[in-house]
Amino acid sequence: MMRGKKIAVFGLGRSGLAIGRAALAEGAYPRVFDQKPLESLPKRDAYDEAIAAGIDITLGWDGVLPEDIDLLVANPAVPKDHPTLKLAAVSGIEVISEAEFAYRISKAPIVAITGTNGKSTTTVMTYLCLRACGEDAVLCGNIFGSGYPEMPMTEAAMNSTPDQILVAEISSFQLEWVVGFRPAAAGITNIWPDHLDRYSGFDEYAATKQRIFACQTAEDFAVVKANDPVVRIPGPAKSTLRRGTRPRSRLSIGSSEVEASYPTVFTIGATGEHAQIDDLNLTILDQKIRLEDLPFSEPHNYLNASMAALLAYGVLRFKAARDPDSNAAAVIREAEDTAQARRNSKRSVYSARTSEPSPLALPPQIVEGLKSFHGLAHRMELVGERNRIRVVNNSMCTNPDAVIKSAMSLRDPAHLLIGGVNKGLDFGPLRHYLANHRHRAYLFGTDAADLNKMLGETYPVFRTLDEAFHAATEAAVGGEVIMLAPGCASTDQYKDFRDRGDVFRNLAKEWLSR
Repeated sequence: MMRGKKIAVFGLGRSGLAIGRAALAEGAYPRVFDQKPLESLPKRDAYDEAIAAGIDITLGWDGVLPEDIDLLVANPAVPKDHPTLKLAAVSGIEVISEAEFAYRISKAPIVAITGTNGKSTTTVMTYLCLRACGEDAVLCGNIFGSGYPEMPMTEAAMNSTPDQILVAEISSFQLEWVVGFRPAAAGITNIWPDHLDRYSGFDEYAATKQRIFACQTAEDFAVVKANDPVVRIPGPAKSTLRRGTRPRSRLSIGSSEVEASYPTVFTIGATGEHAQIDDLNLTILDQKIRLEDLPFSEPHNYLNASMAALLAYGVLRFKAARDPDSNAAAVIREAEDTAQARRNSKRSVYSARTSEPSPLALPPQIVEGLKSFHGLAHRMELVGERNRIRVVNNSMCTNPDAVIKSAMSLRDPAHLLIGGVNKGLDFGPLRHYLANHRHRAYLFGTDAADLNKMLGETYPVFRTLDEAFHAATEAAVGGEVIMLAPGCASTDQYKDFRDRGDVFRNLAKEWLSR
């Protein structure tokens, strides 16, 4: 499909390097263009690796494309309304995203997870569930700095085999130029205001996230939270599905009608049909899991676990349907046979017999995968404790809703370090949440003063994270938490959220060791 094509890659970085390497491996002729000069590249190692790989690179690019380009692949960091991308599109050059490129070259089915918050955790949980089932799952995509073995999506696709499963975190940026991207199983954790500095408004941001389901067919699976106010269930009707049936509708094409099919949809949450949570248990299909047996206790992680388990189940069903002799098929059959034997053992002569199909059976290996989860770096990461004061690194928290959710998950009062570069987001909801005075806020970074205005101008403002942290350590007492929960981008003072988290971790460890 790619052999012999002249492919332009707009934007170097981690993704651009992977796309260039994959294009070479596919027999194409890639050229990577980046508008930054060498001295301004945030990650010089990507340039060095590209040169070593024999990839043609143009730095300080003026945005003018060569006339003989067949395909333009946009690095996720490049805004979709960039003049070069618009000009390419109207000139007849096909423009695609990294996710689309990876999908086209992948030999393995893809599980794709997007959302504003929780997508990294859900992606790792899905990966663990599939590994526990004996599948060769590969963790990839937008996930970065998780502490688990991860790689760019294109690199995973380039090296994929048909018996693997790519488990990919997908950002809205990666969904902007998808054309035929069709994950075998896909989920949207939630959609809250974020990245409004890139989109015209929340509606455009939400619609971009929703594109993850756009090309799914009757073979595929989707997982959503039931009655979510923003996330739309794929298909014409907002109804949940029973026992794996699929919604169908009649579409008019010319003078005739054809039947259109949509993915099997599983719903989770308080009113979910396929996964529910009560005070003691998490129930997913036919498996009841005691909450105390899970290695996490945050309500949002119960939702993440529900979605991960059903995504893993969906892609196993996908593989089983395609290959009845596969490991996935054996895992599904074993779960169904065990569930049927359990039902038969409870039957008596008085039991009512029914012709309805048996309920869906979740492989117990998926539950074991959830139990093996040990958290992610920079996501609610406990750094240590001193004098009964716990320090938590949550550098991946990059929007106001994530600050609220993170704070709500704490049982103890917290000192919240908030700041960086605001992405055009409204911090009003956080102001209302902090009004209960259970937690204190310490504002730092470029937009600290503006954040303070939105939060009621009642919080101390600091120039750096270092200053804010030390102020929090002076105020905290035993039984409280100091948590980095920035709610903002990190690019004012750091390379990325991981760099910010590393700096915070080092600050914390120095204080903890005194």
